[in-house]
Amino acid sequence: MTDVNKLQSDLDYISNTLREDATAGGIPALYFMWGGLIAAGFSLPDFAPQLAGIYWLVAGIGGGLFSWWLGERQSRRQGVKNARMAQRYGLHWGLMGAAFLLCFLPLLLGRVSPEMGGANFLLVTGIGYGLAGVHLERPLLWCGLLMLTAYGVLVLLMPPYTWTITGITVGLSLLWAGLSRRAALRAAGDAA
Repeated sequence: MTDVNKLQSDLDYISNTLREDATAGGIPALYFMWGGLIAAGFSLPDFAPQLAGIYWLVAGIGGGLFSWWLGERQSRRQGVKNARMAQRYGLHWGLMGAAFLLCFLPLLLGRVSPEMGGANFLLVTGIGYGLAGVHLERPLLWCGLLMLTAYGVLVLLMPPYTWTITGITVGLSLLWAGLSRRAALRAAGDAA
C-alpha cells in the first residue's frame, strides 16, 4: 500500500469514526421508491399476472442499480467512504435477492399454492428487513417485525388477494421507515 493510499485509508477511518454516516440510517428516497415498487409489483399477480415477470425484471434490476448509485452519491456528498459498510450492504441485499429467487422455485414446481407463495415472499422479506434493521439501518427493524406479524395473520386467515395484501404491507412499512428517517435527518439538521 502506498503512503497516499494508507493516508487516505486513515482519514476515511477517522472520518467514519467522528461523523455519523448519513446513509447509515438509510436514504428516505430509497424507502419511498421501494415501497411503491413493491406495492405495485406484488399486486400484479392478483390483477395482471402476465405483467409480473417483466415488471420485476425491469423494476428489480433498475431499482437495485438506482439504489446503488444513490447510496454512492450520498456517501460522496457526505465525504464518507466506508468500503466495509458498502460490502456489508452488498452482501445483505445480494443474499436477499437470492432468497427471493429461491421463493419462486416451489411456485414454479407447483409445490405450493400461489397464495402460500405470496405469503412466503412476505416471510423472507420480513426476515431480510428485520436483519437489515439489526445490522444496517434501524428503521428497517420495525418494517421487518410488521411484515412478520402480517405473515402470521396471512397464514392463519388465508384471505383472498394475498399478493396484494403482502405488497401493501411491505409498501406501507417502507413508507413509515422513510418518513421516520426523514424526520430524524431533519431533527439532526436542526440540532446541528
